[in-house]
Amino acid sequence: MKAKFIAITALASASISFNAQKLNYTPDLVAGHRYYTYMHNVNYYFNDRLKVNNLTLFDTEYTQDKENIFFIRNTVAYNITQKISVNAALGIKNPGAFFSAYFQYRIVKPVYSLSYSIGTTYQKGFSLEQSISFEYMPHLKENLQGYFSVLAIGNLDGSGYPRGLQFIRLGVKQDKMMYGIASNFDQFNNGKKTLENIGAFVKYNF
Repeated sequence: MKAKFIAITALASASISFNAQKLNYTPDLVAGHRYYTYMHNVNYYFNDRLKVNNLTLFDTEYTQDKENIFFIRNTVAYNITQKISVNAALGIKNPGAFFSAYFQYRIVKPVYSLSYSIGTTYQKGFSLEQSISFEYMPHLKENLQGYFSVLAIGNLDGSGYPRGLQFIRLGVKQDKMMYGIASNFDQFNNGKKTLENIGAFVKYNF
């Protein structure tokens, strides 16, 4: 119930008027067969090189709270070049607090974007964390684009593969809104525990 309250409160904040040059907010909602997901990215740009980011994610089951997932990460990012940045992050996720430091390589084009990150995360021990994100938005007709995105994150440590996730979105984009079908996949403890959620999503760029 706490996760539901936080998600609703965060979504309501979308009505705030933002300075588009410095602050942007992108919520992503999924209503799936097993649970609903609220995720957002908030970026504040101090200048062309320095920004802070908040990434928040809640997966909340409809009838039970046994498999709820939460992830909150606050990151400071500094652009070394137009494509490469160095990042330091503090946050909390199942099962507790963590710290990350990583490099990110990012390409942004009018119809697609690609980013790859690699670094270390400390949460009850160090792990190697890698992530890749890809978005593709081909033009279909006036005021309508296709929308396809993939986000994959994996952690490796001495025990193997303790945590991984993959988010897939397929739909259309109209102006600042995207909607369509979504799939979320989570793995824990070397794949001994897995969770899946398939449903519909809506995403908006404020």
